[in-house]
Amino acid sequence: MWEHDEQFKSYLHSIRAMAIDMETATIFMVGFANKIPTGALLLVSDQPMTPEGVKTSESDSKVTSSFVNRHLEIGIESLKQLKNNGHTVKHLLF
Repeated sequence: MWEHDEQFKSYLHSIRAMAIDMETATIFMVGFANKIPTGALLLVSDQPMTPEGVKTSESDSKVTSSFVNRHLEIGIESLKQLKNNGHTVKHLLF
């Protein structure tokens, strides 16, 4: 739970980071290792570097009801644009 590690949070403040997204970092690392152009569409629902930015059930429900449908629409439209430009999926090497 890095949110409670004051020394690490101090370091993040010094490099002006607002959050950490390990899942997306993993996707980009695998894409890089396999020479696959990679992108991400993120719906940020919390900013745990500040106490009021920590996700709660209430804030999660608000984000879900306000933004998830539009977020999915943007993602689907992005994939359609990639497909229409002739881009294909490259399989990963393990």
